[in-house]
Amino acid sequence: MAGHTGFYCEMLERQLAWRKKQKALNQDPGLWVGRPYAHVFPSQLKHQNLWPGMWHDGEFPLEPYLAEGKIQAHKGMGNLLSSWALCANLYFPFGRSANGRGLLAGFLSAQVGSHISSIRKVELEWEHETDARFRPPELLGEKDGSRGSNQTSPDVAFDGVTEDGRSVLVLTEVKFTERHFYPCSVFKKPEFRTAGRSAGCGACRTAPVHVDPDVVCAQTTVLGRRYWEHLKDVFNWQVELSRCPAARDGYQLFRQQSLAEALARSGAYDTVVSTVAFHEGNDDLLGCLGSTGIADIRCDWAPLFRGKVTFATFTHQQWVQYVREQPELLDWCENWLGYVNDRYGM
Repeated sequence: MAGHTGFYCEMLERQLAWRKKQKALNQDPGLWVGRPYAHVFPSQLKHQNLWPGMWHDGEFPLEPYLAEGKIQAHKGMGNLLSSWALCANLYFPFGRSANGRGLLAGFLSAQVGSHISSIRKVELEWEHETDARFRPPELLGEKDGSRGSNQTSPDVAFDGVTEDGRSVLVLTEVKFTERHFYPCSVFKKPEFRTAGRSAGCGACRTAPVHVDPDVVCAQTTVLGRRYWEHLKDVFNWQVELSRCPAARDGYQLFRQQSLAEALARSGAYDTVVSTVAFHEGNDDLLGCLGSTGIADIRCDWAPLFRGKVTFATFTHQQWVQYVREQPELLDWCENWLGYVNDRYGM
């Protein structure tokens, strides 16, 4: 397939084969941007892209949760390669039971190094539940969004407590077959590009970051976004980069880092961790910022910042294997393990 990586094609072939074997699932192609695709469920049947335990009659139905939280599910959630659906499939069920949250606490404690003793909540498209001061409109200047739409809402967040009783929040960007973290939105729309050039912002795509972002960043000067406000004082200006880390392929990661740092500085949580969860076969994602000067996000992203936030990565396979290795599991966990193995090979 032209334009797609070998990893993408491998995953697509696997997902199509899995769907074909599921006789209880609808086999009709679904539409995406007006065209039919075999790897997309019809819109009215997009729930079939989820583990059955999350269907309306399952043990942990997803739709009531989305409705109650006024959460916008990703438009492509019916796509077999949807990272949004994968995120929900792998992490959402474990937030709905004490047993599941206990498993997450043990896993995350080992992965992010915060000695998490318990997880209180697991939230998709996270935003602060009670205090508007800690939500994207106020913290980041994102005035026109909502949970899951046009704002920095981490794919999944784990709200926990450390062994010494301190609050910890783990914000997680979840990826499947994506090759990058998307380009800065200033360069996506003509009206933004024009305004950005007028502000001198175009240089951030091709020149090293050694200029005041308050002056040349159109996210700041044109859109009123506060991303750099939270990061410029903790950014390691000694690191040699060819461009702004958000410009080409790091926009989502940069925004999550800004949100995490803002939350940590505000005192909303004692500890905030920004993480990326990814498929172990997706090497392109890890090196997507290579031309910017960040060879591998696993080891080269964290040194860019000297703030309160820590950064970590883990693979979906590590999470599934952790669950599989537990000596005692509830029946639904056994069923879930069978599903993710059949579908994702994990």
